[in-house]
Amino acid sequence: MVTNLNLVDFLKEYVINSYTMKPNRVVIEVEASKIREVFSKLSETLDREAYYLATIEGTDFPEKNLIRIDYFVNVFGHNTYLVIRAYLPRENPIIPSVIDLVPGALAGELETYDLLGIIFDGNNYLRRSFFVPADVSSKDIYPLRKDSGV
Repeated sequence: MVTNLNLVDFLKEYVINSYTMKPNRVVIEVEASKIREVFSKLSETLDREAYYLATIEGTDFPEKNLIRIDYFVNVFGHNTYLVIRAYLPRENPIIPSVIDLVPGALAGELETYDLLGIIFDGNNYLRRSFFVPADVSSKDIYPLRKDSGV
């Protein structure tokens, strides 16, 4: 079984950067294109029922022309949150969907798409006005983008 000390080690083939954000919260940065592989490895190594995707969070960085996406994963039995982080280009923010691997990701993917415009490739349920009012989404505005004017 994987321990707190080697959560990063068993994913090392995908890790670009890692650090401890605070006690019991480890951040690993991965290539966006590898997100499905990371979740597959989690499922194979920890078992699908040994972790829980708590939330998906996006942050806009217009000055860097990037959007950051964080997957907050509670790893049971390790007293650890693993934050799986990737960066996407603002002009074309696409990342593979993980809903077939982690069905609980559906609401997070829908919310992040509606609020930031991140496209989860392979998620056939993506639609506007999931969280955002129709008058905003009809103008093709993503309200959590810092230049949205909302």
